Amino acid sequence: MNVNELKATLKEFKEKNYQHPGIVNIQTLTNAMLEHVGNTDPELRDNLIYPSLTNLIINDIYPRPELNRILKVCLDDNHLFYKMGQDDEDAVFTRSFSSLIIAVLLFVNVQKSFITDEELDNVATKLVDYVKKEVDVRGFVEGKGWAHSIAHVADALDELAKQSQLKETRFQEIAHLILDKMCFEQDYYLFEEDERMVIPLVTMLHKGMDLSFLFDKINEISNDLQENYSKNSVRHFTQRTNIKQFLRSLLLHLEVTNQQKELQDHLREVLKSINQPYYNL
Repeated sequence: MNVNELKATLKEFKEKNYQHPGIVNIQTLTNAMLEHVGNTDPELRDNLIYPSLTNLIINDIYPRPELNRILKVCLDDNHLFYKMGQDDEDAVFTRSFSSLIIAVLLFVNVQKSFITDEELDNVATKLVDYVKKEVDVRGFVEGKGWAHSIAHVADALDELAKQSQLKETRFQEIAHLILDKMCFEQDYYLFEEDERMVIPLVTMLHKGMDLSFLFDKINEISNDLQENYSKNSVRHFTQRTNIKQFLRSLLLHLEVTNQQKELQDHLREVLKSINQPYYNL
């Protein structure tokens, strides 16, 4: 199925409120959507493939083996790790939208438990590896729509954190991962990636994640920022801006939802410490 055929089929599917994709074989359609999940046409990618595939997954159309197959495909080198590290500015769309589909599959797994413990551990390992390696953090790209890799994988991390069979040892690993990624120094987060990344962290707090680890990690970041304040490099200020934005968003989230008072107090003190040079002027 070529791109034009896929687009026409999905438009008809959408017009029918995702009830039936017509005469097209479901597996043929699914394979075509997975092949073009990162197409640079924003109408096809954002408005047709993503909602169509999401509806098919959520509405119990696929048998469990097919859900497992789709998950395996989304995690492979042609999807979540597509051209990772290569000089291809469009490759991020495939990686980013693959992580969104992984989030949908994890959401469905909470109800259906089609992912084994071993498979879930593999999903966690792949997502952690992906977040560490992703450096294209652009949000909205003119003419091509949303890339938003960090916001999209934040959704996947949140759904991962909700899995009942996820080992508690993973919480600390994921929290560490999030805080490190929010210290990103190669580019600014401009499209509320901080707000999206707060959500999986709060989910893990709800599930009883160890606060002492979180305090220690935030202190480590704060001390590093204070010690290196005088570096006056672009990368350092990019990192400072990104992590301060994240910590402020986390604090506000906790304040608005009235939870984790001890962590709120700690975040206020940390933010004061990081910004102390400005208060001494």
